[in-house]
Amino acid sequence: MNPEQASAADFAQVSALLLTCELPASDLSPGQMNDFLMLRSDDGLVGCVGLERAGNAGLLRSLAVAPESRSMGFGDVLLRAIEARAATVGIQRLFLLTTTAPDFFAARGYLPCPRSDAPDTIRSTTEFASICPASATCMTRPLGSTTSS
Repeated sequence: MNPEQASAADFAQVSALLLTCELPASDLSPGQMNDFLMLRSDDGLVGCVGLERAGNAGLLRSLAVAPESRSMGFGDVLLRAIEARAATVGIQRLFLLTTTAPDFFAARGYLPCPRSDAPDTIRSTTEFASICPASATCMTRPLGSTTSS
């Protein structure tokens, strides 16, 4: 199964999956789906992941896999695909906030960092500024030649 580009027509499905996975969707719009990738099966949407660009930094957001499809490697597939996309558009470092998956991301090369270490362009995103709680773990990973496959 390979990730595919999301479109505005996929907004309702992506939003529903994010809500099912208890991830924020209130700041998303159909126009942002161009920065999302999805995995589909014959049964529907299996997972999604988004990227919010902020200069040469990016905010990894909304990595979600349907509960019935977890532990099958789909999160890894989505993460590798969005990292590759980010690198091709000139993003040098990814940041993320997580309340539930720091171990997942740590196992894939992301390191905890203080929120204050994120560039202003990342800290000013809605997710950083108001949606994710202060208790969320901020993590980062450089891209480019240091990204492993």
